[in-house]
Amino acid sequence: ITVKSSNKNPVAAAGEEGDEPPKEEPWKTTLKTTAVHVEAGEFRGHKVSLWDLLHSRYIPEENRKELLELY
Repeated sequence: ITVKSSNKNPVAAAGEEGDEPPKEEPWKTTLKTTAVHVEAGEFRGHKVSLWDLLHSRYIPEENRKELLELY
């Protein structure tokens, strides 16, 4: 997996659509805006958000906490 962070500030990216403050936690926004290049399964050759990867069947439950701690 190759990680590429979004160029936008995650908090700013979440609040750009209106003047209201972001409604989700900053860590969730970061997971949704950080893209990874995956060379496995249905994601092969695609960039996928860490959020989608965490909720896929490719990351076992015991490894999710480790990934969350990294990001």
